[in-house]
Amino acid sequence: MTRKRLGAIDRTSVTEMRGAAEKAARERRGVAAGKAPPIAQVAGTAARTIEDEMLRLRKENESLQGTSEKWQQAEQDGLLVHILSLDDIDVHSLSRDRRTLDRDGEAWHELKASLQARGQQVPIEVGARNSLNGKRRLISGYRRWSALKELYDETGDESFSRVKALVSRARDTVGDMVAMIEENEIRQAISFYERGRICCVAAEQGICESVDDAILTLFGNSSRNRRYKIRNFTVIHARLGSYLDFPEYIGERLGAKLAQALKDGREDELVTALSDRETKFSAPAEELDLLEAFVGRKGVFSKAKKSAPAPEISASVSKGSVVYAATVEKNGRVSIKVDGLKVADAEELNAFLIKIAEDTL
Repeated sequence: MTRKRLGAIDRTSVTEMRGAAEKAARERRGVAAGKAPPIAQVAGTAARTIEDEMLRLRKENESLQGTSEKWQQAEQDGLLVHILSLDDIDVHSLSRDRRTLDRDGEAWHELKASLQARGQQVPIEVGARNSLNGKRRLISGYRRWSALKELYDETGDESFSRVKALVSRARDTVGDMVAMIEENEIRQAISFYERGRICCVAAEQGICESVDDAILTLFGNSSRNRRYKIRNFTVIHARLGSYLDFPEYIGERLGAKLAQALKDGREDELVTALSDRETKFSAPAEELDLLEAFVGRKGVFSKAKKSAPAPEISASVSKGSVVYAATVEKNGRVSIKVDGLKVADAEELNAFLIKIAEDTL
């Protein structure tokens, strides 16, 4: 039996046959799907829907986790604005740099008018809750808090009973005081007297080691000249703080002259004049006139007796080949004249000067 040889199949024929087979397969699958029970179709659709929903929820969860981390970081950095009750804030737990509020001044009325018209635009800053009273320490924004309190008392409007606040991260008391001072320096500068006063308070309360340390700590960003002026007003507060009615109105120039007069020992003159009153000064100008008269030795201060000069003290001592004489002059200046002295170093010279002091005094 002979076998018949098939002719060669070209590539085009193979492609056409393959396409026809795939088309037939698709048609068979479509018919099978149409004949599938309804419950199978529902189950398949539900499965695809659940899978799509799980993918969507997973994406949303990842997005929320990122948002939550950003939210927590913002809260830690004190960037979130909280709405707090005015009574939830302790305005006295931190010694204020601003001694008084000028409730009769134009700036105060402008602040209240703005709060009434537009609400609070800039949040105050508060710290962590006090473990004793549960309230938050007010760091900065005392004027805004006080203006809202006054508006609430005047109108009874509940919108003024709450305040927008940033809750800062935990700091020590010095850090809170620096934040308070810097905020006031930017928004509405406090007087030089108030700057000097807060330095004295910080030293008195043990927050800083000394007045000079307080000046460097609280006003570290200020120039050397500015810190020098503040130091003058620490002298004024320390000597006259309890006698003055309007110290915030003392200017830089008058403050420098007043501080120098106090350093020169004229404190009693001014204290006597300030104490010899039945009522406080009616206006700042009245008190300033008295202070100007004091530094210029005018009016009641023109006849003030000058303190008697210190007597002149002299001593002359001979120690072998060394002869020295020490004189304390009337103006307090000390003069020392030495002949025949030979010393090897500064330590020997210091010991010699101590010996002179012992022999002289």
